[in-house]
Amino acid sequence: MKKQIWVGLFLLLAGIASAEVRFAPIFNDGAVLQCEMKVNVWGSADPGEKVLVSFAGQEKTAVADDTGNWLVQLDPLKASAEPRTLTVLSSLDTRHLTLSNVVVGEVWLATGQSNMAVPLSATDNGPDRLAKTIPEIRFIKVPQAAGLPVKKQFTPADLKWKTFEPGPNEQIAAVAFYFAEKIQAETGRQIGIIQSSYGGTPCQAWTPEWALDAHPELKYYTDAVRRALSSGKTKAEWLQDKQDIGNPFSQKTATTLYENMIRPLIPYTARGIIWYQGEGNAVKPEEYRVLFPAMIDAWRKAWNRPEWPFYFVQLAAYGGRLHDSWADLRAAQAFTRDTVPHTGMALAIDCGEKENIHPRNKQPVGERLARLALADVYTKAIAARGPTFQSLEKLSGKLRIIFKYSENGLKTSNGKPEVSGFEVAGADGKFHLAQARIVSGNMVELTCTEVAVPISVRYAWTNWPEPPVTLQNSAGLPAEPFLHSRNKK
Repeated sequence: MKKQIWVGLFLLLAGIASAEVRFAPIFNDGAVLQCEMKVNVWGSADPGEKVLVSFAGQEKTAVADDTGNWLVQLDPLKASAEPRTLTVLSSLDTRHLTLSNVVVGEVWLATGQSNMAVPLSATDNGPDRLAKTIPEIRFIKVPQAAGLPVKKQFTPADLKWKTFEPGPNEQIAAVAFYFAEKIQAETGRQIGIIQSSYGGTPCQAWTPEWALDAHPELKYYTDAVRRALSSGKTKAEWLQDKQDIGNPFSQKTATTLYENMIRPLIPYTARGIIWYQGEGNAVKPEEYRVLFPAMIDAWRKAWNRPEWPFYFVQLAAYGGRLHDSWADLRAAQAFTRDTVPHTGMALAIDCGEKENIHPRNKQPVGERLARLALADVYTKAIAARGPTFQSLEKLSGKLRIIFKYSENGLKTSNGKPEVSGFEVAGADGKFHLAQARIVSGNMVELTCTEVAVPISVRYAWTNWPEPPVTLQNSAGLPAEPFLHSRNKK
């Protein structure tokens, strides 16, 4: 190492400039570091250069690799609102970089498509929040970027940490804010939100190439991208092309958002992920049962966090345009929750608008995501799931459905014992509306004169339930849509 120091000094004296030691762009003034976990801190320097990172009494060293990248891990830190400095010092000379106003708290990555991009200004209760200053909440809004291969690398100005206060408040996604607001209120900690979202985008755009290639039924996405990149077509020609599947300039193209908007964040230490997406894959709900778990697994591998908490929003009720497969997409999302460990699903079936794919009622959605995190991650005694189908009993001329996650009793949002949204079918598979009412505790009874021998029952199994669904538990969390057949093994 002494030899390296003398070589570096010699180069400086000879007037040959060395690369400036830097943090990765996501580290800048006002950053929030994750508490109670080892914290990754990384950046760049000359290849072979030794760097010293200092924070909160800790000092960690690293040597830049052949490409000039270095990384250290800080030992787990206690949550603290105290503004402190994060410093990196070069071993070659007196060069150093210091970041100020760095705090330690809870960091969450908020990502997905447009419903995770809708700002507070476009939501109910938004104007009230826009006027507030909440110094305990800070956030980054990752610039929207697409295109393959990646053309632009983010700078610290692109990934600037901001405090929630009038002005910057206009930028944060409403769902992410309401999530942060509730987590902060329940934990008392500093909250950092890294918002990386892009409207009109499918899950495959957020998934790395190797993860898609690993599944034969998904590999056609990356095959199309590779063909496109070798086609020699110009950007102008691609802009005239109506096909998005391989267009290297489209935000819908497989892998493009992972490469542009997720890879630059790896491996920033965060407690977990909140995700709102699915509209962009609604036409292929069966594929989503493979694609969505593949994306979650890929992100966990990229961060080396196999048990990384991942909470997502099930699609809201929506009746506009032709989206006949939304019920099946919701089922695919529930399948992911039920089969992929350390995931959770927040419902929005009661928060939708018939003709608006971006419903304004975002506060319950963000708070339901927060409930999942509070129950699972922060071990708070709080209800996190709504009533969920448990079993079905056939009585004389009636069906009785028993729900779990309704220990304190079922109710309706309008206070009536009658419940809408239930349908039953016989052997012919044709569903008819059922009359339903809460009879006790966790039970709903159904009758339907049109179906003599019920075989199947479903609830809220449509894009837009009409009339709107009202069944919920004592915490006000809505019942989950379901489809159950007595013939199903």
